[in-house]
Amino acid sequence: MNEKTTVSFPYKGESLIGTVIRLNRKTVTVETDQHTFRVPYPLLTPKLKPPKPKTTKQTSKKSREWSQTQSKDYQKSLSTVINPITNKRLRTLHIAVRLLGEALKNGEEAAINEFTNEMIAELNLIYRLPHLKVYTGGKRRMTRSGGQYYGVYRTRGSQETRHSVSVYSRTAKTQKYVAPKTFLRTLIHEWGHHYDKHKLKLNSTFHTKGFYDRMNMIYNQLKEPLNN
Repeated sequence: MNEKTTVSFPYKGESLIGTVIRLNRKTVTVETDQHTFRVPYPLLTPKLKPPKPKTTKQTSKKSREWSQTQSKDYQKSLSTVINPITNKRLRTLHIAVRLLGEALKNGEEAAINEFTNEMIAELNLIYRLPHLKVYTGGKRRMTRSGGQYYGVYRTRGSQETRHSVSVYSRTAKTQKYVAPKTFLRTLIHEWGHHYDKHKLKLNSTFHTKGFYDRMNMIYNQLKEPLNN
C-alpha cells in the first residue's frame, strides 16, 4: 500500500480527506491536516482491503502443535474428578468460611483478606499445591458487554510464588459488599484454575464441565456455614 494513498470518510456530519498511514486488521490509520484517525474499512472511499495475515510453515506447525496440546488439556480437564475434602479438614475450613462471611457482612476489609488467604492456604495444603497469594478488596470492573469481573487468576512467568488470585469484595455499580456465597463461589472458581495448572499439569485451563463439577463439589462442601 502506497503511504500517499488518499481516502475520504465521514466524521460528525462532514466528509474528511486524509492520507493512509497504516493498514490495520480492522481499521486504517488515516492522517488529516489536523488529526490522525483510525477508520473502519467500510467507511472509507475508495474501499481498501485489510492486509492478509502473515503465515509461514513454521508458525503453522506451531499452531498445530499448540492445538494438540490444548486438546489434551481440554480432555483432561473434562474427565478428571477431584477427591472430596475429609470431615476433619472441613472443620478447619468451615471456621474460616464462617469468619469470612461475617467479615463480608460487616465490611471489614482486613478480615476479608485474612480469612480468604487462610482458606486458600488450607486448600493448597490438602491438595498439595504451591502457595497462592489472594488479593481482596476494591470494586468489580465492568466488562465491555456490561457484565462484571468477579475475580481473576494470574500467572506471571514460571515462578510459583508469582501466581495470585484477585477477588473483588464490592459490586461495580452500588459498591456494596458482595454476598458471602457469591464471594466464596468466585474464590473457589479462581482457585480451580490454580488446581488445574499445578495438580493436573495443564498448560491451558478451560471452563469444561469437569472443571465446574470439581469446583461445585468443593463449593458445596465449604458453603455450609453460610447457610444460616
